[in-house]
Amino acid sequence: MKRISIIFLTSILFINCKKKQEINIEYLSEKFNESVEKIDRVQYNVENIMTFSDGNVWDNKGFAILEKKPSDTIFGFSFYGIRNDINKSSIYKDGIGFQISNEKNNFRKEKGDLHFLGSPGGQMVYKDFFKLETDYKNVQVSETENSFIIEYKFENDLKNKINDKTKRLELDKNTFLPKKVTTSLQPDFGSKQSTVFIFKNLEINENIQKNINEYIQDLNQLELIKEKQSKPNPLLKKSLPEISLINLFNEKETIKIKNEKLTLIDFWEVWCGWCIKSFPDVEKIKNKYEKDLTVIGIVSQDIENARKLVQKKETTFLNLIGNKELNKTFSVNSWPRYFLIDKNGIIQKEYHGFSDQIEKDINELIRK
Repeated sequence: MKRISIIFLTSILFINCKKKQEINIEYLSEKFNESVEKIDRVQYNVENIMTFSDGNVWDNKGFAILEKKPSDTIFGFSFYGIRNDINKSSIYKDGIGFQISNEKNNFRKEKGDLHFLGSPGGQMVYKDFFKLETDYKNVQVSETENSFIIEYKFENDLKNKINDKTKRLELDKNTFLPKKVTTSLQPDFGSKQSTVFIFKNLEINENIQKNINEYIQDLNQLELIKEKQSKPNPLLKKSLPEISLINLFNEKETIKIKNEKLTLIDFWEVWCGWCIKSFPDVEKIKNKYEKDLTVIGIVSQDIENARKLVQKKETTFLNLIGNKELNKTFSVNSWPRYFLIDKNGIIQKEYHGFSDQIEKDINELIRK
């Protein structure tokens, strides 16, 4: 009898060891896919913690519903999301987005794209809920008492200057659905940044009482805010105001912006990825048209890191320290922003972001 018990226990240990060996990425991928294939709709409460490269942290809580829609080419699903602290919602369906202010009982309609995940409700949506990563450098799998852990490492993105990107995905052992996701990466400049999603009270399919169409129908009770046509910058076609600013690399030197040549002013900030990505293009224009053009960068925040960034990028055009008053004068509330001033000191053009049109306009003004 004792021998039979030992054999029995040995068999159990062998089976358990065998099961543990089966916990690999292939097994978890299979189980995950089996689970999500059964889901048409999912809802959850969520905490989204975003840590930015400048050290700022956003910790927001809310609620979201995702409805599968394979024909959707942007997300593969429709969604409703609400961020609790500011009581604002977002709805996305079929390429159309709705931004809702629940306190003011109104909403705006706009094109829905990946940028829509930055909206208040969109921040509550984890876009990869229904899929696992397939393009990674390597992956490790482990487990805790209640969860399976998948840890991905990705190749460095040389084009976008993103390094050391990782993702840690925690799956529930019973449902094989996400419980927590942590994504981190090292941008080209600044500290490491991360995004954490923590999911609770997850429900699927028939346990969800309200669908996306019903949320859209609720908009009939709210006021639609029609988009106003944006007004041109009041400085356009007027003389450049007198501007005297401190040199970024010499705080004892104050420089007055003169109009001896064409002038391109570049408003940028350290935290603005598109600003930094455009530096080489602005530098190329500066070098190509140096005889006829002066390029001036203006940065207002995080001056110490701004100096380090300019040096790291080997940027040679002049940079000055701006301020809130100057941004207000030029109506700058998004970055990067560029202004092209002719030889007579008249502000001819404004650009919301870098484009090839800047060089075309420079050539045209040089020919005049």
